[in-house]
Amino acid sequence: MHPPENQDIAGTQAAERTAGSGLARAKARGEALAASILAHEDMVTAEELARRMGTTRVTVNARRHARQLIGLEGPTRGYRYPAWQLDRDGRPFAIIPNLFTALGDSPWTIYRFLTQRHPELEGRTAIAALEKGEDKRVLSVAASIAEGTFA
Repeated sequence: MHPPENQDIAGTQAAERTAGSGLARAKARGEALAASILAHEDMVTAEELARRMGTTRVTVNARRHARQLIGLEGPTRGYRYPAWQLDRDGRPFAIIPNLFTALGDSPWTIYRFLTQRHPELEGRTAIAALEKGEDKRVLSVAASIAEGTFA
């Protein structure tokens, strides 16, 4: 026996509407979260980061493309840069390219890794560990996460 054609089509369409609306809601939540993060006072424009680094906006953009800086793109045009990725001398943390290598090409993944608390770092964020000069430890945690070992 085969189900009536109309019933099968109606069921499929209902499932697609339900899945689509859930996906749309999830996308909207993601965009709202990204906009909220990008609106933080520690997120600066390329021009502002260039000023803090003593360089130009063109150099900042080139370093973003080379995965030497974290530049986050949101739902609107342009990038924002976490100001905390610079050390006291205005230089980006040297570990940033290694984090892209370990964790992948998504700047949002690197941002999340750096801002999350990690048990392997005594519950501190990776940023806090980097500020203490613990680059090797931070990279070890990133590699563990990428490999799925988590310890």
